Amino acid sequence: MDETDDLHPQDNEQHNYVLVTGANSGLGFAICCRLINEFIASRPTFECLTLIITTRDSQKSDDTVKRLDRYLERQSGELDAPLKHRISFQPEQVDLTSLRSVQTLSTRLLGNLPRLDTIICNAGYGGFTGLDWPMAIKETLTDFFTSLTYPSYKLSKTGETTATQTGSMNRDREGSNGQKDEPPLGQVFTSNVFGHYLLSHQLIPLLSASPDQGRIVFISSIEPLASHFNSVDIQGLASSKAYESSKRLTDIMVLTSTLPSTKPFVQRFLTSSPTTPSQSISLLDNDPSGSTRGSTPDTPPLRISLSDNEYRPPTNPEPKIYVSHPGICATSIVTLSLIPFYLRILAFYIARWLGSPWHTVSAYKGACAPVWLALADQIELEDIEQTEGKGKWGSVCDRMGRERVMRTVVEGWGLGGRMGEGNVSNRIGSRRGIREVTREDREGFEELGRECWREMEGLRVAWEERLGQK
Repeated sequence: MDETDDLHPQDNEQHNYVLVTGANSGLGFAICCRLINEFIASRPTFECLTLIITTRDSQKSDDTVKRLDRYLERQSGELDAPLKHRISFQPEQVDLTSLRSVQTLSTRLLGNLPRLDTIICNAGYGGFTGLDWPMAIKETLTDFFTSLTYPSYKLSKTGETTATQTGSMNRDREGSNGQKDEPPLGQVFTSNVFGHYLLSHQLIPLLSASPDQGRIVFISSIEPLASHFNSVDIQGLASSKAYESSKRLTDIMVLTSTLPSTKPFVQRFLTSSPTTPSQSISLLDNDPSGSTRGSTPDTPPLRISLSDNEYRPPTNPEPKIYVSHPGICATSIVTLSLIPFYLRILAFYIARWLGSPWHTVSAYKGACAPVWLALADQIELEDIEQTEGKGKWGSVCDRMGRERVMRTVVEGWGLGGRMGEGNVSNRIGSRRGIREVTREDREGFEELGRECWREMEGLRVAWEERLGQK
């Protein structure tokens, strides 16, 4: 018997499966704790939950399971009810910057899970090296709220790449077969976006088996602006704001994922890849020149036979894609010494007490939005999007620390991608200077979304072929 068989003894609609990446600390661990609490509180006693928690190594997995077991025991004591028969944990290891590691995890899960209801793409990497302290002090003294919500003083690495994916020691050099070795992959881009993108795509068979069609919940940030992202450098390799670039890309792709112009590419992403490598290379652009611009100068040109306007109805229900963010949490994504760390927490509390809705401070409160997206009734979510448009959902708090979920204004998209939303700059929590979305803004955002989806699908099929041939 497979060692995971006892984790899901009854594979029926009363058993729920949620995968959380980066579950060992910070927001990821808080998401797991909040999932436990809200599942127990909102679901009937005959429903069970298996949390598939991923970390980078087995030691972290073991430690995370032990801490979650202790948390579950405390909750059982507080409720005076045994919970172990309803909540179980399945630890897995994956390095999202290693595409082979992603493939290995996908293969394992496809072999031992009956389905997946939700993937919460939480794991991430900032690439931050510290703070520009003179600028940080100046901004805090001159514009307190903005400096603590949209900081521009974080210092980042530029051009950081992953280790080689195929074992080749050379990049962008001619090999013995006359072909170039693998192009570079941005470390921040792969950790925050591309690793999750491949993982989600490869687990589509499990997501499609969910009674609610399955959900992919990407974790973004409140920080990204239009200026942080350049579609010519989709990986952010040339950017000094690689983290913000990756989160802006996440926003763009999710918010445009239901539009007709992106449908050919989104539908390919939400359809399982063929098992034959030659069949998997089936999409690029219908550019009459016969080639397309790569996502970075290092991405090899591809040829796509799928027309931008072509749409093939899916044979299975398509999973739904959502985006959320935790507000402003006191996590360790930017490494600080002890005193600055606690001074930052104090500043966050002051910002909240002065009226900022975004300073959730604790990771548990920051987990409000992603957990809501994971557990909310599918009809409720679809009704909201039908009425208000596709949105970016953030965790917010009032002055007393009572958390809830709120839509976030996205530059170029607004609240729901619809005209006539009014002056969003007057909305609580809106960034100063944000303006009402014009028709030109909206059309530009949609075009950018189509371009990003095309580029990401081009990267996906290229890397699937590259890894499949090794």
